[in-house]
Amino acid sequence: MISEGRLRILPVVLRRLDSHRAIYAIVGFGLILRIVPLAMVGGGFLEHENPSYYEMALQLLRGERFSPYWPPGVPYYLLLAHKIFGDGLLVARASMLLAYVGFSFALYALAKEVSSRRAGNLASLLFALYPTYVRYAFNPSTEYPTAACLVAAVYLAIRSIRKPSYPLSAALGLALGSLALIRASSLLLVVVAPLYLYLRTRRWGISLTSLVVSLVLISAWLWKAYNMTGRFVMVNDANTQNFFLGNNYFTPLYNTCPDGPVKWDAPAEFTRVIEKLRDDPPEVQNRIYRASAVRYILSRPDLFLLRTFNRFRMYFSFPIAQGEPLTKGVHLENMHAWVGVAITVFQLCFYWPIMLLAIIFLFNSKGADYVPSIGGAAILYAVPYWITFSQPRFNFPVVPLFAVLAVALLDSLENSGHDALGPVLQSPRRRHAMFFSLAFFTYTQMEWILFVLSSKV
Repeated sequence: MISEGRLRILPVVLRRLDSHRAIYAIVGFGLILRIVPLAMVGGGFLEHENPSYYEMALQLLRGERFSPYWPPGVPYYLLLAHKIFGDGLLVARASMLLAYVGFSFALYALAKEVSSRRAGNLASLLFALYPTYVRYAFNPSTEYPTAACLVAAVYLAIRSIRKPSYPLSAALGLALGSLALIRASSLLLVVVAPLYLYLRTRRWGISLTSLVVSLVLISAWLWKAYNMTGRFVMVNDANTQNFFLGNNYFTPLYNTCPDGPVKWDAPAEFTRVIEKLRDDPPEVQNRIYRASAVRYILSRPDLFLLRTFNRFRMYFSFPIAQGEPLTKGVHLENMHAWVGVAITVFQLCFYWPIMLLAIIFLFNSKGADYVPSIGGAAILYAVPYWITFSQPRFNFPVVPLFAVLAVALLDSLENSGHDALGPVLQSPRRRHAMFFSLAFFTYTQMEWILFVLSSKV
């Protein structure tokens, strides 16, 4: 009886997901889920939040001159919200909900473009419920704006390849330029994406339009930064310090990120070096950090390669959730930790299936013209983190791209059954490579679990 009931419910669910109105219900439901914890948190900062983007927005609002340590994309977004609704952290938090809305519609458009409307609605529903993506929807930081711009850029790139047009190319340039100003590590995409567009379309005009629009947007900020500081700033100053932190004698081999879920136990000598450099002007700090990191990498290329491999593995591990939004004002002992553990376990029900299904899809995607766009964007976005330092939270913007592949596989299985797995079933070599990749991903997850548990002892 139970199985028959499920069989009757499944077509109803699939039919609902195939409705063009479903996306609006999903986004509305997702907003409600995010407004509840937002109301609980209110206008105060939580322990694991970075107040710097909000503070930089206030500096811009007051017209102050400063050296930009952080990238300007999110502060300018918050600046617009403050000019309309006034200052205050609650305004900043609420404004981030619009980034969630934009992200959801971009994700829906991408999944629909490469698969079906049903797949687009399913992808949006997954991230309406995904705990990590509920948590950061009201956090004034770079996670959601980055994810929204990255997903939009991939969608626009695919559309520009399939139906080349100057408006689409200009929109792609706007998305890429915004992405670079939100996270400067995305500059690699600004250069490579237009080149890839040319290779796929053979139209210089389409390619150059996206490049010029993105460069104009980035240059406007570089000029603003130069006027404030009197020197050239490559978007922001944190980049060279990050490069140094992830590549020096004291950097751990596996846990290379100093502010990750598991904190560094930095020796006093390293702390003294950092404190001493803080008294120097930013341009001096940048020069010393860059030179020191390059010198160390050249002296120990073996350790650089080992750390890079470890950064790659940690990047694809799962983030550790914090229970702050749901436990603010609650003073029960260990309550915060237990809520965080419960949320982490729940989010694994999203992250692991998404990644495993995406891997299976990649080995069965013979002839899919959109895979290079999605996979290439995910890799190019991630590469700077594999070179500097890495932690699982940094994969926030690329998980939706893998989710698009996952729902495309599910949609193919629903439409054509086992035929969707034909490439793997027909090729032993492809099948063995897929099983190796699945096993390697599983290993990275178990390795991360053991590392976190051993660090908590």
